Amino acid sequence: MTTFNRLAPLLRTTALSVAAVVAIGAGRQAVAPAAGLQFRAEQIATDFGIGYAVALGDVNGDGRTDILAINATDLVWFEAPGFQKHVILTGVTPRDNVCLAPHDIDRDGRLDVALGASWQPTNTSSGGTLHWVRQNPPGTDPPWELHSIAEEPTLHRIRWADVDGDRNLELIVTPLHGRGTKGPDWLGNGARILVFRPPADPRRDPWPNEVADDTLHIVHNFLPVSMDGDPQQEILTASREGVNLLKRAGDGKWSRTLIGEGAPGEIKMGRVGGRRLLATVEPWHGKSVVIYAERPGVWSRTTIESEIAGGHALGWADFDGDGNDELAVGWRDGKPGLAIYAVDRDGALRSKFMVDDGGMATEDLVIADLNGDKRPDIVASGRATHNVKIYWNETGSRSK
Repeated sequence: MTTFNRLAPLLRTTALSVAAVVAIGAGRQAVAPAAGLQFRAEQIATDFGIGYAVALGDVNGDGRTDILAINATDLVWFEAPGFQKHVILTGVTPRDNVCLAPHDIDRDGRLDVALGASWQPTNTSSGGTLHWVRQNPPGTDPPWELHSIAEEPTLHRIRWADVDGDRNLELIVTPLHGRGTKGPDWLGNGARILVFRPPADPRRDPWPNEVADDTLHIVHNFLPVSMDGDPQQEILTASREGVNLLKRAGDGKWSRTLIGEGAPGEIKMGRVGGRRLLATVEPWHGKSVVIYAERPGVWSRTTIESEIAGGHALGWADFDGDGNDELAVGWRDGKPGLAIYAVDRDGALRSKFMVDDGGMATEDLVIADLNGDKRPDIVASGRATHNVKIYWNETGSRSK
């Protein structure tokens, strides 16, 4: 249990040019064009099925950033720099795979993958399996092996974070709903936000775990962050109860602090003009993009978009090299798309740039400089479009 504090606080040569002025947002306000942004789309997978999630990591240890992705049955990786597809696992986890989190779990110097499967979003009494996939030494048969960790109904999101400051990463696991709850309201038990610690022998030993919180409902996503400069990370949650910050004290007790008032489904943090900003999609699978600007107590709230359909992915990065982050937003329903929004330090909308207008029903996205040109690129996976794309950032020249 926690204590509650309300205070404190994307085939290979498609060119994408600079967007024209777009009218969006609450009240259909006019928005200035996003000067200079340019992206080139490269499709690296077709007929992939639902691309539930994408992630990044150096799979083969060559120093390059590779792409990992999952569909309902497969875990795959795309090898940089050409991004050829390799299958890690197929058909061995309970359908559907829903989330992944790469990390060297057994500390042998090779990247492994934590994997959530048996995705059954309305079954709150069973399903929801948690696994880890070990990368064996080169030349071993099989090259990868699957191990089970635990089960939690409606298991939906997993990420690694150091929540106790011991310089080791814990696996944070969030289900969508509380056990035994029923739609459409999902009232009753809150979702159990779980913290798993890899044991000395993660293949054979049970994984100790603790409950960080069990009071929130429709916990669609979360974000590990470092809010106060101490060695440990905190957890930001996006749920029906708003944006909340979970922090673990030295005695192992967890507290919950309200940061933003709303009902978000996605959450990511960026920085503009030196100020921390949170972006959310509201409600879950919703049509609005909301910016929360840091201030004491509950952060200020500004809606910058209200006409997307099925918002499902967010990511901040300095795409234009001006020293401030811009926000990538992906949606999967209606006419799907992927766009970049620029805001000021108060969260007010300055511009919108369409990166993909109809060719990516965005289920997930990640951001990284994939070719070493010091420009952040975007990787996105599609739901109805069944594809994976890289959006290469070819915006101007940057100072080295």
